[in-house]
Amino acid sequence: MKPLNMDRKYLYITILLICFVSARLLPAFSESSVAEAMANISPLAALALCGGMLLPLRVAAVLTFGTFLISDIVLNLKYGFPLLNGYSIFLLFVFASLYVLGFALRKKNQNRFIALLVTTLFSSIVFYILANTVSFIYDPGYVKNIKGWLMANSTGLPGYPPAWLFGIKTIFSNVLFATAFYFALMPKGETIKLTTYQSQKI
Repeated sequence: MKPLNMDRKYLYITILLICFVSARLLPAFSESSVAEAMANISPLAALALCGGMLLPLRVAAVLTFGTFLISDIVLNLKYGFPLLNGYSIFLLFVFASLYVLGFALRKKNQNRFIALLVTTLFSSIVFYILANTVSFIYDPGYVKNIKGWLMANSTGLPGYPPAWLFGIKTIFSNVLFATAFYFALMPKGETIKLTTYQSQKI
């Protein structure tokens, strides 16, 4: 029989993964104002980092990569894209790299939460630049020079929400999701340290 706290952990994991899938898919399948506001909110970096860092080893890769791949396939089917396309391969490469980075953070014994937040913030910024660079390369709307690249990373194409708004949403959603994931699965030893620190301060 599984301990109660382990059952709760898996419940938290399930809820967070459902939130991730919902954040990716809701804007594509709904025309409501809420869905429009959620457009481009996809805490991909947080899921990869937290999966590699915090999830049980036996299920980490299956849950994180499975959740990402299923949601990506659904989106490709929705928009009529090939199941295997250049952007999906790019996302998978980024996701795998962040997962490995998260796995490396698993071995960190001190300040894991700060390390996770800093890595999430940095990864979100890098992902924003890389994603916009891919759009700059493949989208014929951009002039293929430095001005076109800067446009792809700032205002974006006319008639669409500005690219910088996508960046803000990316950073915010990743930090929020990483924080929720961390405190839902906070290692027991870190909870004890935090409690001890507070009691000494009192």
